[in-house]
Amino acid sequence: MAVLMASTSGCMGLIAARETVESLREPAYESLKNEKISIVHEFTTVANFTEYTNRSTFMVNEQTTEINVYFKATFELSRNLPPNNETRYVRATLTDGEGMIQWEQDVSEDANPLEETLQPNPSFANGEWELDVKARGAGDRTFVSITDNFVIIVTITNTCTQYPLVEDCF
Repeated sequence: MAVLMASTSGCMGLIAARETVESLREPAYESLKNEKISIVHEFTTVANFTEYTNRSTFMVNEQTTEINVYFKATFELSRNLPPNNETRYVRATLTDGEGMIQWEQDVSEDANPLEETLQPNPSFANGEWELDVKARGAGDRTFVSITDNFVIIVTITNTCTQYPLVEDCF
């Protein structure tokens, strides 16, 4: 009886109680966590063709399993004018942590939704990846809405450990 009383009180009792509760909890499991970088831009002026630029970065490590790139560009006036790669364009590059270009687009006319999935071969280059966008376009909202625009969405999928009753994935 003395041994039973000693094992269920104080710190030793807390350890036994914690272990009992932990054994009732469901085990952790592997899950997927997505991080998105979205660049959406609409050109609304005709007068000046100033260049739009955007540089976004994200980290890639050994947990990264897939990188998906969605791209769409619409040049409203390109249906009536010849494409001009100097005044109206979207140039986008995705560069990995080692400085190698993994994806790129250079368009000056409509580009229907393009989606490309990058897979590790056998693994992605670890480190900071960079999405660099340079674009120029025109638009007008005075009488009718005619605008050049583009959308780029990069989705980074990582594996992680999901614990029951915890919302965040680690």
